[in-house]
Parts: sequence; structure tokens; C-alpha cells
Amino acid sequence: MILYEQIHRYHAERKSARWIADRLKINPRTVKKYLSMSQAEFERHSDNINRKGFKLQRYTTFVVERLKKYQDTPAAQMHDLLKEHYPDFPAVSPKTVYNYVMKIRQEHGLPAVSASERQYSCIPETAPGRYAQVDFGQMKLRKGDGTRIRVYFMVMILCWSRFKYAWFQDRPFTSESASLAHEKAFEYFHGVPGHIIYDQDAVFLYDENIGDYRMTTVFESYVKSRPFKPVFCRPADPESKGKVENAVKYVKHNFLLNRQYSTLENLQEEAEAWLSRTGNGMVHSTTMKVPQEQWYIECRSLLPHIPLALSSGTDAGHQVMKTNSVRYRGNIYTLPIGTYKGEGSVVYLKEEGVSLVITDSDGHEIARHIMPSGSGQKVINSNHLRDRSVKLSEYRKKVEAMFGDSDAASLFAARLQERYPRYLRDQLAVLQECMVSYGRESCDKALAICCENRLFSASSFREIAEGLRPAGKDTAHVTVKTVGNGRSRMMANFQPGTSSIDTYNNLFTKS
Repeated sequence: MILYEQIHRYHAERKSARWIADRLKINPRTVKKYLSMSQAEFERHSDNINRKGFKLQRYTTFVVERLKKYQDTPAAQMHDLLKEHYPDFPAVSPKTVYNYVMKIRQEHGLPAVSASERQYSCIPETAPGRYAQVDFGQMKLRKGDGTRIRVYFMVMILCWSRFKYAWFQDRPFTSESASLAHEKAFEYFHGVPGHIIYDQDAVFLYDENIGDYRMTTVFESYVKSRPFKPVFCRPADPESKGKVENAVKYVKHNFLLNRQYSTLENLQEEAEAWLSRTGNGMVHSTTMKVPQEQWYIECRSLLPHIPLALSSGTDAGHQVMKTNSVRYRGNIYTLPIGTYKGEGSVVYLKEEGVSLVITDSDGHEIARHIMPSGSGQKVINSNHLRDRSVKLSEYRKKVEAMFGDSDAASLFAARLQERYPRYLRDQLAVLQECMVSYGRESCDKALAICCENRLFSASSFREIAEGLRPAGKDTAHVTVKTVGNGRSRMMANFQPGTSSIDTYNNLFTKS
């Protein structure tokens, strides 16, 4: 009855079911079920639970002692412990045990707690200008025509003064755009902090191994050009940078909530006005000081900021690696052979849902990949491993023309297409390689043998052509040169004396 009354009292105070569940450490479904019951219905429900749990009364002492010692014990584990300690434990449903354990918790004041509930302690404030924190956020805004657009933003906050800055854009952040946002923040702060704390985000990192961080190429180059030192949180530990986490929520709920979107430029102007007016202009609830006023003190301790020429108007593109691939958000994506044309080769990337679209400088699509979850993966399109600059039909005619018997070559190619429709280009490439390696004479003979014996496979053709290659064609003349002087050659040819095995047999017989 106490739990029922508490739920209805909180509900009368206009608390949500989720809030009540968190407060009382119970399931939200239980809250909704109790709210739908009248007091008489709840009493009948309680009587029903008591009747169901009657057969478990003899185990009350064990359950109470276990919960007092280990209050985070879940009902499912309690069910197993009861069966382990009591071989004659009755066959009851897990729901019966759950209801009984919850009844014991309520009667003895033993609410469920999380085993991983984190304990916090107060830490001293850091020195001015020493630390800043960075995090990202996103939110959908309504446009004038009723449609919605998702905006992305990066927040940087100076830890000592709580002076903050937010940079907005209409696409997910990359290493390039995040570097630009850093520059905008440093310009706003009139200086650079000594250390900046980050999540292990794919925008900044593409690999991590027990503290050994590997930054993306772009961000690593940017960090080397700036005086701050990056500090990365441990995996799944965002609470170690709680100041910026709260700042992101502040931007979402105080600035972006119910705001109408017109243009990105207007949104940025409105954000900076909000920062001056509210975000940095009002008393901070923790420090009880105004961030703007504290910044006047902290800015003296910031490192000097020398602006970099980073452009936000045009996409500088992503550098193509020598392996005809491109790195994006910690993963490597293949590109068609020939995309790399030396240093300075770039492509342009754009996300479309779960796909990554790669275009050239003229905007023509050259590749499309499905983006994987996580980082450190190679996304490979097998078509990119082949030279597709020549159409398959033209390539087939070119290979057929290499042979003396065009009819046999045409027949062989046709059978290859029937047997290997998806790998015809690869099959033809093997024939072309054989023509170069073994010569036309050997390849013509191999073609005749393959057609006669119906061996329609490029691998069979290669084996036969290799066997028909004229002997000694690739054998280089080898000159045998003796080494050492006469004495060493004599010793090398010396044969030591040997004893007859019968001598040893006689010795063993006598013994």
C-alpha cells in the first residue's frame, strides 16, 4: 500500500511515470499499472500477489539476508540462488519469484540499486586557461515551410570560467570542419587553452589501444599547428567531461528548442547573440558567477591565438591515398583504379543516409559505399580492384584479336562468359597475361587444346600454356665458379674412414 500511495502522490504533483520509476527504483510499467488502478483494485491485486507468494514464505529469511548483504541482487539471480541452496525449491515461474522479491524489498526497505552506480567526489577547480572541453550535439529544427532540418553543432567550454562557444553547420562534422570550429572558438575566446578534453570520437580518432591514440591525418596535422594538447577520455566515460555535456544540453533546451530555422548564417548569428545575452551573460548555477565576467580574468592565461586560413565556404576535399582509397571517420574506403594521380589528388565526400557518396572535382559520382558502424574497418568494392576504363565488350574483342584462330578465341570467350559471367573481366585478364608471358605460339596451341578438350577456364589455359612454353626460353646461362684454395677443396672432398657394423655387434654379443 505504501508504494501505491507514493506513486499516486507523485502523480498528483504532476511527475512523469519515468521520473517516478527512477525515484522509487521500480519499472515504469509498474508505475503505469498502479496509476490505472483504483485503491480497491490495488488491494485485490495485493491479495492475489500474497496468495501466489505463499509457497515462498519459508525462504523469506534467505532472501532478506541476501538483499541486505547484496542489495543489487536481481530477481532472476535470486531465483537461481534459491534453486542452488534449496534442491527441493518448487517449480514456480520467474514472475512469481520477481513479485515476491519486490514484496520483500518494499516490506524491509531494500530498494533495488545498480551494481555499477558510480560514486562521485568533488574535485578542485583547475587553473585559469589550462583546460577546455569539446563535445558535439545535433537537433532537428522546423523551417518556415513546415519541414524539418537537422543541424549539427560543436561546443567548446573553458573549464575555469565556464565561458562557452557553439559553432553550427548543416552536415555531420568531419576532421576538417571540426578544425574550423576550433578556430572559430579560439577567435571567440581570444586565445587557446593549454589542454582540450575530447570523447573518443571518430571525427578525431581512428584507432585506440589502451591509451595509445591514433588521430586522423587531418586532425593530427591541425593539432601539430596549434599550441594545445589533446586529452581523450576513456571509452564510454563521457562523465569525465561533464561541463561540456551540460553545455550541450543548455544549447539544446535553452537556445534551439522550438527555434525556427531560416539559414545557417542566421542561426549562427542568433547563437552568438544568445551566448552574449544568456549562455555567457547570466549567473552560472554551479559557480554562481557570470561566465563573461570570469572570462575577463581567464583570457589573460590563454595561449596566444594566431589565426589559420581555414575556409568554410568550400570543401577542400579528401586526399586520395596511393592505394586508391580514402580515409573518412576512421574507416578506409576503396576508389576505382586510377583515381590516385599523384600527390594532391582529392575526392569529395557526402553522406546520404547510411551511404557515403564519393565524387570527383566535377561532381560526378565515382564510388558509393555503405558506411559501417565503428571504426578501423576497410570497406572494399571488388570492382575497384580492376581497370574498368575499357568497356567489357571492347576488352573481350581486344583479347580475342590477340590469337591466330579468331573463331576458336571467340568460342572460348563465349564459354567463359557463360561459366563466369561475374568474373569475365578477370578471366580475360589472365588470357592477356599469358599472351605476354608465354608468347603467341604457346597460347595458340593452348587455346586449341582447351577447345578440343572443352576446358573452358582461364586457369586451365594458363597451366597448359605454361607447359607448352619452349624449354630453356627463360633459363639464364649459369657460370660455375669454384671457391677456396686447393687445400680447402681437398678437405671438402675428404671422405672419413668407417667401421663395419659387425665390429659393434660382436662387442655387444661378448658383453
